[in-house]
Amino acid sequence: MNEKGSKFYDIQDSRRIFGSELELHRFLKTLLIKRHRVYELKHSRGELVPYHSHAVPEMILVLEGKMRLIIEEDIVDLAEGEMITIQPHAIHLAAFPFDGGARFYLCTPGKNSAD
Repeated sequence: MNEKGSKFYDIQDSRRIFGSELELHRFLKTLLIKRHRVYELKHSRGELVPYHSHAVPEMILVLEGKMRLIIEEDIVDLAEGEMITIQPHAIHLAAFPFDGGARFYLCTPGKNSAD
């Protein structure tokens, strides 16, 4: 997929950015060191995360499957290997209408809950 976005989000191909799973894990480790929250989540087909927004940017990296985001007025489908950064205060929801759902990382700046 080509990189795309709007003033509310940016989409990139994580495989092109990181090149390997090892580089991805190094990036995630750096986020944790910098006190970001990193969650690995899985949602099944039919699940929905209602509209919400955050005061900080949110990054989602799809590990398996597909998911749909509605960000402000845009409908964005993300597939395995795609990464999106959602800007602060952008109103969005996450839906999982595809077979198999999705497994993904969700990353936000902030104190780690393990601290």
